[in-house]
Amino acid sequence: MSTSVLITIILLLSAACLFFRKRKNYPPGPFPWPVVGNLPLLRSLSRTLGGQHCAFLELSRQYDSDVVALRVGCSDVIAVSNQEAIQKVLHNEEYDGRPWNEFIELRNFGSKTGITFNDGREWREMRAWLVRNLRALGLGRRQMLDLMTEELNGILEKMKDGGVHCLNEIIAPAVINVLWTLTAGKRIDDRPRMLYFIDLMKRRARAFDMIGGTLSALPWIRHIAPEKSGYNLLTTVNMELKRFFMETINEHKKNYTANKQDDLIDMFLNEMYSEANSDGLFNENELVMIMMDLFIAGLNTTTTTLDFLFLNMIVNQEVQELLHQELDKVVGFGRTPDLNDKKRLPYTEAILTESQRMCLVVPVIGPRRVLRETKLSGYTIPQEATVILNIWSIHMNPEYYSEPDVFKPERFLQNGVFVPDKNLIFFGEGKRRCPGETLARCAIFLIFVGVMQRCRLLPVPGQESPTLVRVPGLTISPKPYDALLIPRQAATSYVDVPN
Repeated sequence: MSTSVLITIILLLSAACLFFRKRKNYPPGPFPWPVVGNLPLLRSLSRTLGGQHCAFLELSRQYDSDVVALRVGCSDVIAVSNQEAIQKVLHNEEYDGRPWNEFIELRNFGSKTGITFNDGREWREMRAWLVRNLRALGLGRRQMLDLMTEELNGILEKMKDGGVHCLNEIIAPAVINVLWTLTAGKRIDDRPRMLYFIDLMKRRARAFDMIGGTLSALPWIRHIAPEKSGYNLLTTVNMELKRFFMETINEHKKNYTANKQDDLIDMFLNEMYSEANSDGLFNENELVMIMMDLFIAGLNTTTTTLDFLFLNMIVNQEVQELLHQELDKVVGFGRTPDLNDKKRLPYTEAILTESQRMCLVVPVIGPRRVLRETKLSGYTIPQEATVILNIWSIHMNPEYYSEPDVFKPERFLQNGVFVPDKNLIFFGEGKRRCPGETLARCAIFLIFVGVMQRCRLLPVPGQESPTLVRVPGLTISPKPYDALLIPRQAATSYVDVPN
């Protein structure tokens, strides 16, 4: 290619970028460079400030706007960092779509299936089916509590002698087994394989962001740098998970009995083999993607939320002491905790809420595809633009939470009563609210209370004390840490927890 042709192409691309920026009533934002758009700037800010959520907040400050326009590769991306605008996106149907880029296409094996990265009529029908059948399997009922209690007992057995432990390595398998029992009717007993999957999922979460990373912005880069772009990692994770899922699906198909309702796979096969499935909505690809959605969401968010909770107890020993006093009064030592204990544990609830406020595992949610041109905070948002929501901007807003970087559970207590905060968003809202929210909330409460009932968590002697360091990626996670577990006995005296 001659130099003049190359210069002409660059000039044309630059003119196109200027056209996008000059669109009438378009949100403000940085100048988008040809080909890469704002990707280098976004990457640089994310590295410097500690994550994409911090980068979006900084851009919002720079352009004095809660709605900022970016160009990432060939895509229009609108970053929203405002409570009112975020609520509008969450609750208005023109934002219910999902974009279709290289990352999502690879993640979904090339088909618009499942419930996470799908939209339209088929998504609505499949999501409704999933929510209905999760409830039928005991989501929020006694059988689910029994399942979680069994896994909790397994956790406590590993911790009974105390000592130094990496809590994440104990908690993650239990969370997976709760999900897998509901989905496939059995636990995963192959521990090496489970640990292998957990490691793959952690690497995946660190390699990408909510926009999909470099792979989405510059899809051609996979041919030049398949390892560095994350392409090899993503395809490895996907194929390993699909192989694992298909082994279980084929096992269920081999032993299929009509109207069997033991687990989610059985329920799906009933629909797949039904005469009512004339349009083929229920098929193996759909089942694989539903399992993928549940597996990815359930493992990452629940285990990392617990990881942050235990870390915050190590860092904030005075809070841990008050927590133990409340647990001793209400639960004692003669039984495992129960979901009915929640309403009698206001300080515990405040700790759970404060930890998730400060250590939000998914600080940026979305992405949403705009189904038709619309208005947001006075700006015109074009059809097919991608909207991402910076929930971090709400959770760390000093107008809502004084000293937002300080761990203060008492901010959610009034006269000793836990008061929920409507500003906080943990599981999304609207039609795309997480269908596994009830399962996640129950697991987080029971495992956290069960562990803290039996153990005191301390820094490991001779090691540098852990601190609250957030590792950015597709989800936010704490820097890996170990804890010294001291088995507890019933306390003999108490003081009141703060109001």
